[in-house]
Amino acid sequence: MFRRKLPYSLLLALSLVLFAIVSLAASRSGAPASIDATWTFAVSGDSRNCGDFVMPAIAAKVKADKDAFYWHLGDFRWMSSPDEDFVAMGTPEGPISKAEYQQRAWDDFLSDQIAALGSFAVFIGRGNHETVPPMTREGYIVKFSALLDRQEIAAQRRQDGADGAPVGPWYHWVQNGVDFITLDNATHDEFNTDQLHWLRSVLDRDLDPKSGVLAIVTGMHEALPHSTGAEHAMDDWDLGVRTGELVYHWLYDAQAAGKHVYIIASHSHFFSPNVFNTWYWKEHSSKVVPGWIVGTAGAHRYRLSTQADPASKTNVYGFMQGTVHADGTIDFALKELPEDELNKAKWPNAPADAIHECYVHNHD
Repeated sequence: MFRRKLPYSLLLALSLVLFAIVSLAASRSGAPASIDATWTFAVSGDSRNCGDFVMPAIAAKVKADKDAFYWHLGDFRWMSSPDEDFVAMGTPEGPISKAEYQQRAWDDFLSDQIAALGSFAVFIGRGNHETVPPMTREGYIVKFSALLDRQEIAAQRRQDGADGAPVGPWYHWVQNGVDFITLDNATHDEFNTDQLHWLRSVLDRDLDPKSGVLAIVTGMHEALPHSTGAEHAMDDWDLGVRTGELVYHWLYDAQAAGKHVYIIASHSHFFSPNVFNTWYWKEHSSKVVPGWIVGTAGAHRYRLSTQADPASKTNVYGFMQGTVHADGTIDFALKELPEDELNKAKWPNAPADAIHECYVHNHD
């Protein structure tokens, strides 16, 4: 386990010292002051339950807006029981068993959700519902290898000097001055030592004076600890708290070194900004790292946390659009999808009454 290899307190202390040294070097460098032009990308997660109805509408919108890519932060299918959209769209042979549903669920995600995006760039992260038995980490990598080994990701591995590294659920790619980092916290053995070592190396490269990286955006399924959504996040397990705190500190220090840093999660099925603006992080840092929860791609929608920012919303479907500016700052805005957009983009075999049921009643 992580704690046997190096005590958390010692690892944090060492990392802070290292970050201070690298940050000082970065602050004295002549790193590029701007990137090419303003551009946008899209991100959300949790498309189980009704994602076969919502994801085609997301696809239509992100393509119309000419976003650079769509980033899905996990929970593709419910897995513990057939999703409402899966049942409504039916199968020629009639009702199927739970075992057969589980055998077909990931294919359904690819054919009835991702396929709507066509050749549009898609990146994915692993959610906790991708770990429901009989689903495994190894099976996830095999099934989604085409997405996990996109040309951007493979090229980044080569640039990092890790061309022979295996394809896996955590990865990153740098695009026009922004490092997009996909982390895996879908299971309670994360963040494991291998992932932390990898992340540390990525952040060190970003802080290199010659990196050209102005902004860092991290995407993961469950929010890091001590957020406004702490009741459903990495706070749920001891290793998650300890390693999640460490990762937050690393990202905070990257921000202090002059990078524009943003943290995005899903897992909770609502939209919520400013999720790290909590008493805990305000006591442990002078300026909290901007963070969002955006689990709005079709899953059963939750009540908002009692600590949620006033701008939070639930009982909505959609995604968050990030607008990247020339100086590396990124503005984020929720893009809600009304019911008529779901109907306009629906698959031919998607019943309008089932879409309405999902739109009106798929919530606590």
